[in-house]
Amino acid sequence: MNTVATISTPIGRGAIAIVRMSGDNALSIAASLFECKKLASFCDAVPNYMYYGSITAGKVKDNVLAVYFKAPHSYTGEDVVEFQCHGGIRLVDEILKGCIENGAAVADKGEFTKRAFLNGKIALSDAEGIIDMINGESIASLNAGYRLSKGYIAQEISAIQEKLLDCISELEASLDYPEEMEEEAKQNSQKTVKEEIRALEKLYSSSRSGGYIRQGISVAIVGQANVGKSSLLNAFLGRDRAIVTDIAGTTRDSLEEYTEVDGIMLKLIDTAGIRDTDDVVESIGVERSIEAAKGSDIVLFVTEAGRELNDYERSLISQFDKDSKLMLVINKCDKADDSRDGAHISAKNGKGVTQLKKSIVDAFIDKNIDANGDIITNVRHAQAIKMSLDALKNAFMNIDDMPTECTLIDLREAYFALGEITGNTASEDIIDTIFSKFCLGK
Repeated sequence: MNTVATISTPIGRGAIAIVRMSGDNALSIAASLFECKKLASFCDAVPNYMYYGSITAGKVKDNVLAVYFKAPHSYTGEDVVEFQCHGGIRLVDEILKGCIENGAAVADKGEFTKRAFLNGKIALSDAEGIIDMINGESIASLNAGYRLSKGYIAQEISAIQEKLLDCISELEASLDYPEEMEEEAKQNSQKTVKEEIRALEKLYSSSRSGGYIRQGISVAIVGQANVGKSSLLNAFLGRDRAIVTDIAGTTRDSLEEYTEVDGIMLKLIDTAGIRDTDDVVESIGVERSIEAAKGSDIVLFVTEAGRELNDYERSLISQFDKDSKLMLVINKCDKADDSRDGAHISAKNGKGVTQLKKSIVDAFIDKNIDANGDIITNVRHAQAIKMSLDALKNAFMNIDDMPTECTLIDLREAYFALGEITGNTASEDIIDTIFSKFCLGK
């Protein structure tokens, strides 16, 4: 492959910046720019050893650190060179320009990781784990991304593929010797398929919780004006984010904030107090409140302790679908007693807020899932596993009654669906789409 180069650190001023090259000519291009007292030429550099010296790119010089990773023992599987220079915007641009003028091409987004995949260093799902680590905003999502990037999911999926491939091979061989092999091949395949269905069902069952681990849980705080929605947001955050007054209609638009509970990110949406109003601006806020609530994972419908829901509140609740998760939050329990079912809190003094947070997480995250185990957090992976499961279940139910050729069709479909996760059967379009999500320099 041709040699590519780009800046691997965020654009902007900083203490240091990294310019990375990968490809057959990375070392020779680096040698044309970099020199140090310990080497006659950087072409003689010892792999994985950091050298201090100077770089000359056009009219610009800088004192830098340079390191060489020799193929195939590098991130991309190719020769890789990295320069660590001072983090000035123009300075870094000039060093990159020097690499390009000496024969390197500008790398596309995600090209280094794509080369790692194409060179067999990582599976496709490993690459998606790297994206998740870069984009992760909670402890749980970072840990899940790390396990995905380390290849644990790919290893488990590959093991299932290997067993399916054994079944396919045995059944195909039995077609040539039906009397001697077919019955035994079907029995072996039925046993294997049953085992792999169980393994895939266990993985698939983790995908619901896995999606929330990766993306977080969106929580809409809804209710009439002055029931304490903004006070609840502040209690969740532990700071005064929303303005709290006794004046109805203080919050006129949705506020979004984030908090982390047991490693899970909660996206909190404090909506405008819902009430009949002639104020145009407030009316728009009320409409947005209802729409934001309908698009959230769970709605916290806030009301006051010491009174029943009024007709207007009931009409608001009726606007949500029956499938919507809605939790009644009874606020101001420090002022009045209330025996209704729901979360009893006092946003003012924080009573019950910690338990409310945990209740939200418990509603979405399966307690039986091992946080340090294999969890499906990626929608694409879940869809591929579902396709494979459907095909395997069809094969299992019909293996005794249908011709072997029909069973083989189902087994191949299951095998190829799983290969979209590891990448060994993924189309070029899928591969390109995944790596287009990367940032430059990775």
